Amino acid sequence: MKRLTHTKSTEHQITKLLFLLLMLCNLPKELPAQKGNNKSAEAMFRKMEYDWLMAEFKQDTATISSMMDNSFMSIGADAVGTKQQELQGIYDNIGQRKKNNHVVDALYLDDFHLKIHGNTAIVTFISVTKGSIQNTPFNNRRTRMYDVWINHSGNWKAVSSQVTPLPQK
Repeated sequence: MKRLTHTKSTEHQITKLLFLLLMLCNLPKELPAQKGNNKSAEAMFRKMEYDWLMAEFKQDTATISSMMDNSFMSIGADAVGTKQQELQGIYDNIGQRKKNNHVVDALYLDDFHLKIHGNTAIVTFISVTKGSIQNTPFNNRRTRMYDVWINHSGNWKAVSSQVTPLPQK
């Protein structure tokens, strides 16, 4: 009898372990609150991305710097850059825009996607601008953006960015 009781107890423990293992294997890869369909999170990241771009057009590198983590890495066709190198590139770009009389009249974010995984957010979108360069108008200039953000004690900071101009349609 002792052996039979021991076997049932062991079987019961194995059944419980298998059940727990099965439950763990069937957990979603992302928890519902982290899925990126959270409208308030999407609105917040849309605003942060829009504010970053508007700061560029307003020649406000201080605002952009405050949105970047010190470990920021930019990804370009020719190199990977640091926060300081990215800010210098933005500053130089602003100088070139001034020289070319580059004016942006309208900006909106299209094809916006957000994925949040714990304290990390991945954002992709297409910025669409309308304006002029040397008084020659342009419409629907499209640029694909890819940004990675991390949350430090409730504050989101950009840690990486990549920008790809898209061919004009």
